[in-house]
Amino acid sequence: MKGKVTLVCIAFIRSAQSMIDSWARPFEQEFGKDRRFTVYEVPMINKGWKVLSLMIDSGMRGGIPVEKHDNVVTFYGDYSGYRNALGMENTELAYVFLLDQEGVICWKGEGYSSPETEKELLSTAMALRPAALKQRGL
Repeated sequence: MKGKVTLVCIAFIRSAQSMIDSWARPFEQEFGKDRRFTVYEVPMINKGWKVLSLMIDSGMRGGIPVEKHDNVVTFYGDYSGYRNALGMENTELAYVFLLDQEGVICWKGEGYSSPETEKELLSTAMALRPAALKQRGL
């Protein structure tokens, strides 16, 4: 992840996948062929489900294209610390975070994207491109 502009998409429930897709699809359409950008999906699953992790992971992989398997990282455990630190109050929503090349959060969205928030995400990501940063002397 370091060295790339990264969109991290986090969800706590299966039904939030369509929310993630509303952010990830336009991001991938805009930057998918550029190796300086990447997308990760992080399903957050309560530690009580850890014993079924192989079955859960297998089921999730079935709905994900093979080329994206390496970009889905499931977290099993107590996620309350992450929720608090990242301001993810509603577990019914998806959350997206845009990270710069150093892993610093530069932008956050939640729920479904809208035309306005999609534009914000894409323009912020464009400004974080390594070439754009060099032009600005950063």
